[in-house]
Order: sequence, then structure tokens, then C-alpha cells
Amino acid sequence: VPAFRSRFLAYGSRAANTSDAPASRPRNAFAALLDHLATYRVPHSWFAHFYVLSVLGSVFWAQQYATDGALLKLVAGKATGHRTATMSVARVHLAWLLMLVQGSRRLYESAVLSRPSSSMMWVTHWLLGLLFYGAMSIAVWVEGTPALQASVDGSGSGSAPPSLDLQLLIGTMLFLWASKQQHDAHAYLFGLPKYTLPTRGAFRYVVCPHYTFECGLYLALSIVAAPVGQLANKTVLCALVFVGVNLGVTAAGTKEWYATKFGRETVERRARMVPFVW
Repeated sequence: VPAFRSRFLAYGSRAANTSDAPASRPRNAFAALLDHLATYRVPHSWFAHFYVLSVLGSVFWAQQYATDGALLKLVAGKATGHRTATMSVARVHLAWLLMLVQGSRRLYESAVLSRPSSSMMWVTHWLLGLLFYGAMSIAVWVEGTPALQASVDGSGSGSAPPSLDLQLLIGTMLFLWASKQQHDAHAYLFGLPKYTLPTRGAFRYVVCPHYTFECGLYLALSIVAAPVGQLANKTVLCALVFVGVNLGVTAAGTKEWYATKFGRETVERRARMVPFVW
């Protein structure tokens, strides 16, 4: 919806030409309300808070598991009754570790591969991001609560030695590949002069390949965290849909901004986020 996208979804360079737009068009009461809501903004650099929370969440739940913490028991007790299948403890450990790696890498990149900027984002984006990363620190293990409880109690086979299967190998390799590709894309963007059209690597075919790799990371996590007998973790798949929709909207806006600034012919053959599809 253009009225929402121009006010709430654009930030950084994509918002550069939208700040004066409300004054140049007729305003009704609804538009005035939207304009007022759009004034509640926070620095775009606050994106780093997402990754701080992600790392702290991973460490916190690891501590809860190691000490048989009360909060882990509470969450596990609420979740266990709704589960018909469970992740193995080995998959819980691996999914937790990969989520910690992802949060740590993005925190490092936000500190090292970013420049000081006056860009702002809508405060609701920031709040949603905090909610998402807080939830993800739980999502990667919540479908393994029966096995976790069995492991802690010393009952059942929850603590059986891990076995490497093809599904686990595929998920782990996809995660490592997507993580490396995303890091390379971020490093390349950091090295470009400000507001320059990216033209190397995957950027030749996709406007926002770093978003593509982000989706690949969550797809990989859903495979690694799959309960026994299932192809993917449904909770993490929901996170993938959330990420895909949000980044897809931003990718569409990025392509339009590139077309306006550099000419439509420079990006018309490039997909927005999904190679050869969209």
C-alpha cells in the first residue's frame, strides 16, 4: 500500500525523497494520522540492538538449559503438551549454536561494516525486530522440549549421541554457505562509495542478494531444527515467511530507488530478491 510504504517502510537512501511528500499532496484526516505516526522514529543504527538481543537470548537459554532453569521449565511445560514430534537434543544444540553464530556475525558486521548515518526508521520496525529476535532465540529449540526434558531428567533417549544424517548435513552446509555469502555481500556494500549501484557477484543478477541469503539462513535453520520424521521446523518456517515478506517489501523499494537514481535499464534485468523469479 503506497500510503504505508512511503511513510513507514522506506529508510536510508530510499526515504531521502519522501520527507517532503506529505506537504505536497492534499491531506485528509487519515493521511494526517499516518503522517503523525510516521514521525515516531529511531536511528537506523539501532538495528544493532537486534543482534545484541539475539546473542544475549542464545546465551540466556543456554544458561537455563545448563542449570535446569525455572524459566526454561516453564516454557517447556507450556510447549510440550502441544507437540506430537520432537527434535533430538543434538539438533537443539546445533540449531542453538547456528543461531548464536548468526547473531554474533551480524553484531560484528553492525559494528565493523557500517558507517555513521543519520538515517532513521519507524519505531515500530525497531520494536518488531526486538520481538522477532527474542522469539527466534526460543523458536530454534522449542520444538525439542520433550527431548530436552528427557535429557535433563535422565529419562528416555533424549541424550543419545548425535548421528549425522543427510538432512542435517544439507541444512548445516546451506547455513554456512548462506552465512559466508551474506557476509561477503555486506563487506562489498561497505566498500562501495555511498549511494553507488552494486555491480559485482550476485548483485549482477539480484538487487538485494544479501536478503536472499538471509532467507536461505532461516530455511537452513528450519531444516537443521526439524523434529524427527519431518522435513522442516514449522516454527522456524513461520519466521522465514516473516523475514521473506519484510525483506521483499524493502527489496522492491530498493529496486525502484535504483531505477530512479541510475536509470531503469540498469536494474530491469535484475530480480528483486528471488533469482530468476521476482
